Amino acid sequence: MSLRSLLLDKLPPEKLSLLPRGFEVIGDIAIINIPPTLDEEKYLIAEALSIQRKDLKTVLRKLNKIEGPARVADFELLLGKRTTTLHRENGCVFQLDVTKTFFSGKMYYERGRIAQIVKDGEDVLVLFAGVGPFLVPIRIKKKVNITGLDNNREACTFLRKNLELNYIEANIILGDARNMNNLFRKGFDRIVMPAPYGQDFFLDMVRSIMRPGGCVHFYTFKKDFEMPHFRRLLEEKGWKIGFFRDCGDVAPRVKRYVFDLHLRE
Repeated sequence: MSLRSLLLDKLPPEKLSLLPRGFEVIGDIAIINIPPTLDEEKYLIAEALSIQRKDLKTVLRKLNKIEGPARVADFELLLGKRTTTLHRENGCVFQLDVTKTFFSGKMYYERGRIAQIVKDGEDVLVLFAGVGPFLVPIRIKKKVNITGLDNNREACTFLRKNLELNYIEANIILGDARNMNNLFRKGFDRIVMPAPYGQDFFLDMVRSIMRPGGCVHFYTFKKDFEMPHFRRLLEEKGWKIGFFRDCGDVAPRVKRYVFDLHLRE
């Protein structure tokens, strides 16, 4: 039964029309955007969510956009007592606190795709590694030397825990991606880069730490009408686009895209 159906007899039509169309579930935590016009109904909505999804233990209301160096948002606890959870996807388990680390369940397909195309023996770097949603499945599926970099201390702590939970090893560096050229003296065969919103400049920086023939999986946010120009810009800068796809909406007319890129020889 949908959230709207559950609240059909409890909210007037004008309020029902304002209900969010969806919500995100990470582990046993639901994250929902409730507009200010439904502030008085927020606990009623949270209770309805817990009825719709019996596996939920916590319901959080997202109060603002993801921002800041740690890439976290503010939340209001509507139901439950904790913000930590165990999330499972792609045969992996992740422990995290959704209020202290960035994690998007919407990217599970991409994380599985990348893990499949990485080759054994590669040196792999995951920038903005977070709690390990890209790093862990790669290391589980492939015999690689893999490094994760993130500037969020909490995320690195959870990443170390997730290595243990998944019985794998990796290199973890707490540091700023802006310093990548000083942090790494060797090149990488493959770089995974889910760049923060509006920070495409990181793509120019990875050139110096890529080995000849290397590949970078670059994630960016663009409006639909920006795409033709952005693709031309990549090619003008010497990048060869091996593959790209739309990874889903993040805002009105704004989507996340991935580009698998190689430097032209």
